[in-house]
Amino acid sequence: MANRITRLVFWAGGVVLPTLPEVTASFLAPGRPATLAERSGLQEAAHALAIGQEDPGQYCRRVTGAFGVPGATSFKPLYETLAASVDALPGMPDLIAELALTLEVRLVSDYPAIWLLPALARSGLAHCFPPAEISYVADLGGFPGLLDALIAAGVVLPGHTLWIDAHSPRTSEALRKGVDADIFVDARRLRRDLALWRLMPLPA
Repeated sequence: MANRITRLVFWAGGVVLPTLPEVTASFLAPGRPATLAERSGLQEAAHALAIGQEDPGQYCRRVTGAFGVPGATSFKPLYETLAASVDALPGMPDLIAELALTLEVRLVSDYPAIWLLPALARSGLAHCFPPAEISYVADLGGFPGLLDALIAAGVVLPGHTLWIDAHSPRTSEALRKGVDADIFVDARRLRRDLALWRLMPLPA
């Protein structure tokens, strides 16, 4: 009997790629953990960017200011680094490419396209997530009602979709809406979880 799950929907930041605040902090504060105030500023800026309230340049200006980086043009190195240096999380490119051989895979992104698409290309995932099949939070009206918007758009198919996300509140919301979900920890754990779902062979 065929498995009823035919589609996997991945969240970008924290599952396929590192979270945007994590990447940003690693560049602006290399070798030290971000302070509580810096982390809060990063989260607020990333939220505003994801929902389309700010563009990537505004995001970079805002976070470099929050980290006390001086200079009117200091945001440009960050902008360029995010365009050129974000890579997929360890193990995810191979895992997603393997899954895409037998299942439909979709991506929901809190990253803007200008940073997401180059990262997918560098990681060898562009063929798994072509631009036409990527859903952006900003285009879906923001975070409130996100799952409903994805269901209405036919991206998430309750009963046939497994939602994969590192953010437990969104995962819980998916479950409440009748969408199967898995909380992401890392590629190895995800492979094991998918094997338990009988979506791929058990790891050796």
